Amino acid sequence: MTRSADFVEGLALLGPARLGPLTVPTPALLDVETRDASPGALTLQEGASEPGVRCLLLRGPAGELDLRIPILAPEVMGPPAGPISVGPGAWLVHAPLAAAPVPGDPSPDLILLGNARALWNEGAPFVAALRGIRERFGARPVLWAPRVALPHRVPLLAYLGVDLLDPTAGLLEAAGGTFFDPVLGPADLAAMRAEGACRCSACSADPPGPLADHTCDAFHRALAETRAAIRQGRLRELVESRTTSEPAVAEMLRYADRELAPLLEERAPVTGGGIRSYVLADAHRRPEMDRFRRRLLERYRPPRSKTVLLLVPCSKTKPYRMSRSHRRFASAFEELRAAERVHVVSISSPIGVVPRELEDVPPARQYDIPVTGDWSEVERDSVRAGVRHLLAAGSYRSVVAHLDPVEYDYLRSELGAGARWTLRDGRTTSSEALAALRSTLQEALTPETSVAGGPLAVVREELAELASVQFGRTTAERLLASPLRLAGRPWFQRLTDGRRDLATVREERGLLFLTVAGAERLSAEHPLPVDIDPALPLTGDLFTPGVRAADRAIRIGDSVVLRREGALAGVGEAVLPGPLMTELSHGLAVRVRHRVGVLTDIAKTEEAPSTAPGPVV
Repeated sequence: MTRSADFVEGLALLGPARLGPLTVPTPALLDVETRDASPGALTLQEGASEPGVRCLLLRGPAGELDLRIPILAPEVMGPPAGPISVGPGAWLVHAPLAAAPVPGDPSPDLILLGNARALWNEGAPFVAALRGIRERFGARPVLWAPRVALPHRVPLLAYLGVDLLDPTAGLLEAAGGTFFDPVLGPADLAAMRAEGACRCSACSADPPGPLADHTCDAFHRALAETRAAIRQGRLRELVESRTTSEPAVAEMLRYADRELAPLLEERAPVTGGGIRSYVLADAHRRPEMDRFRRRLLERYRPPRSKTVLLLVPCSKTKPYRMSRSHRRFASAFEELRAAERVHVVSISSPIGVVPRELEDVPPARQYDIPVTGDWSEVERDSVRAGVRHLLAAGSYRSVVAHLDPVEYDYLRSELGAGARWTLRDGRTTSSEALAALRSTLQEALTPETSVAGGPLAVVREELAELASVQFGRTTAERLLASPLRLAGRPWFQRLTDGRRDLATVREERGLLFLTVAGAERLSAEHPLPVDIDPALPLTGDLFTPGVRAADRAIRIGDSVVLRREGALAGVGEAVLPGPLMTELSHGLAVRVRHRVGVLTDIAKTEEAPSTAPGPVV
């Protein structure tokens, strides 16, 4: 079986999979034999079978897959002892999964979750079953959970890693008169058709066509929206928008955020593009937000030169420093003596606290939220934890809070009696507020001295913290060891050793890209390594067949180090998370940026750089 992923979000893999003679574009809908299927569609048909066995035929343009599924009675004979082979490369499993594998068949191509419908009705056990399947078999098998799909559930099921969806449950309910809307779920048939709310072929006909035809069209529309959302990296947003259609959808998403958290984080990219909406409380649990908060607590320390902590509210504009309010904050103190000692940290939900040097790190640069001034206890706890960490790990001698004293009153106990609050109300940019900010910071800076080494020494510390958040502290210390110079512009920094580039960082990306020279600095402590086939000539990008092993900590967008038999071969950007690089048999794994011994676009050789090497930092 071959499977690849062109796009990944949640546990959904958008890409082709081979099941015997069939090519399945996952996630896919199994159309039904009673409906005129479009050319090339994958259809589900029941075939003749002997007593006690149900024969299902999966048909496509290139052939068919014959599945013979035993009709079990677990309530009489107990659950199956292990997976049951029901066709070439196809297994029937029941949750909870038994430990026994199928003899002689190491891994299935297709998994049918036989008791999916019963598990769905129980709630949490359905999500637990999906977790067990993926933890045991990985991402390679195509997963079918029969008789649970309804049009409004399609985005959620895809997000949870269900690859094949059948319309059986929807058609059964349609036979009883239920009208399904892909957004609202069950809806009033008469009202929807009276207002022309659906323009499918069945609803727009005169007289209206069979409700079964409308139901199938609703499934296709829901699947098309789901696949489009995966391409845009917005499937999670689509899922959240469906949580009002049925309580079970909201329940399953909450169970998933708890039970599938490690797998969801594994698939969440570390880079981002475009603004993403975090509207509902469910959005606060998204894996990328949780990862940012966790890495801040585990990997980040405030720069040692920052001795005055300045807490400010966030802004709608991202990054915050480009907003009108934050520019006015900066203008109030940037000309003060030793102003480089001020550490600007923004307070926001759902991300928590964002130090100025991490404002470009996704998702800090790519989120948008409704702003009402009302904080839930969960949001407050995230901010409290971040503030406690800053105070414990930093070298602050003064704390200034330029925050609404009512809205942020919950921080008073964390900041202590020594914190100086500059506002009387929520008007942060009034003349009085800015004057108070300036005078308070001037007083806080009075005993401070300028940083030895000047502003560039501060920039070095900030880059070191960025590298720590990205790679971990040990790697950051090795990468930024002396000699180190800076070149470029604030929006595109180059870290060099005076002769060769070590890493680059663009503000729109927010993270460092390693070069070959940078990877060489790390010696045997390569971060996020990918081991490639010793016989593979690295002349282009790296595809999954050429990957022999990949660090499980690799996430989409990570800067990775390519190794051949332990020796450095190149560096690149991960297109798949580490586990999928070996679990999938086809597809792009790493975009290779630089190779050992090959000249590339930015100076990384022993030749003199084309621009000035930059000041020593």
